[in-house]
Amino acid sequence: MKKILVVILILALFIVAGCNKDVVEDGPFVGGTNGVSISFQEGTPISEFVVEDSIPVKVVLKNSGENDVLTGQAEVKLYGLLMQEYSLDESYKVVNQNIIGLKKDVVEEGGEAVVDMGTLKYTGVYSNSLEPVLKAKVCYPYKTISTITACASSREIIEAGGESTCVIDGEKISTTKVSSSPMQVTSFTEQLSGKDSVTFRVVIENRGIGEVYKDDQTCTNLDIPVTKSESQDKIKFTVTPEDITCTTYEGTQSNSGYIKLETGKKTLICNMKVNNAGSNYIRQININLDFKYMESVSKQLKILEA
Repeated sequence: MKKILVVILILALFIVAGCNKDVVEDGPFVGGTNGVSISFQEGTPISEFVVEDSIPVKVVLKNSGENDVLTGQAEVKLYGLLMQEYSLDESYKVVNQNIIGLKKDVVEEGGEAVVDMGTLKYTGVYSNSLEPVLKAKVCYPYKTISTITACASSREIIEAGGESTCVIDGEKISTTKVSSSPMQVTSFTEQLSGKDSVTFRVVIENRGIGEVYKDDQTCTNLDIPVTKSESQDKIKFTVTPEDITCTTYEGTQSNSGYIKLETGKKTLICNMKVNNAGSNYIRQININLDFKYMESVSKQLKILEA
């Protein structure tokens, strides 16, 4: 009897252990909400110095997302002060190196770039002490890639008694099915539409700490208030297969176009015709997002009397 109880206990422990294992999501991406971050390199600038000092200024860019930023694509700018008084350049500086992104099971840590922004030396009017705030921002193009397994079904198939090979209900997205990027596809759900089609509801969100703009704008143009306002929160989407049509920001139906976020998110509505092959069937849907992204950093300085 005791032996039987021991065997039962061991089996129970195996079952509990199996139930407590984390579910491993099956997807091609690491996933996450990171892109290219910006920070001041430690000690450049130092936080406190005298008015006559010359202080180097450098920023570090780190790509923790899953899209490569190629040579010449990222640009960095100092702002927040009258730069001429600090002997610094106020224009964008192009980053002349690749900043590679993560690749699942291949590249575990993204690339870095250190950008020399010049030497700070205050030449303006001085009285007692100054406590300016120096800011820097990075502007770069980025892409989000998502791969979703959808169920192609229709009322026609269901009412004809067709065989069911997939389920239309439920959430179809998971973190490893969307590449790491500030812009995320956070939900993908389906519902029957008409007799022979299915509607997709795709929720797109800015999950980063920066601002998103149209992919076709230059960084310099985004410093112009009118252009910035017109371009902000607009994201280009491309959905494949191409027979899927979605409602664009302009109100047209296409597999490619722009959407505009509202309070950081937007639901893209798409429609797909379904063939009546006697059963529903699985179909892979790819959703790519293209955009410009800006992220900033600031540092409090204190300039003392010599």
